[in-house]
Amino acid sequence: MQFTTIIATSILAVMATAAPVAVPAVEARAQQLIDLWQDSGFLGLKFTGSSDVGKCVNLPSNFNDRVSSGKAKPGFRCTTWVDANCVGTGFSFNASPGASSFPSWINDKSSSWKCVAA
Repeated sequence: MQFTTIIATSILAVMATAAPVAVPAVEARAQQLIDLWQDSGFLGLKFTGSSDVGKCVNLPSNFNDRVSSGKAKPGFRCTTWVDANCVGTGFSFNASPGASSFPSWINDKSSSWKCVAA
């Protein structure tokens, strides 16, 4: 009887330690998605934007209405908009060749950006 109790207790102890443990969910981290320059030809001050894929981001004040060229990071397609919150007319570009010179209608007029998987 005592031997049976010891065996049963041992089996229950092993089963309890082998029980599945909840793994915390992995949070999506913001990643670098876009490079924007204040001058054409990928020159001048450079802004590297980090965000979650598909999330609209407003440009910081030192780049708002001051962007003239840009590149998406490899594997992404990015759009800049003339208004904050990704509203208004947008201009899209990929990583290669990027946009070495924004068209006149959006040159120095971008206020927000968003990138999606290409």
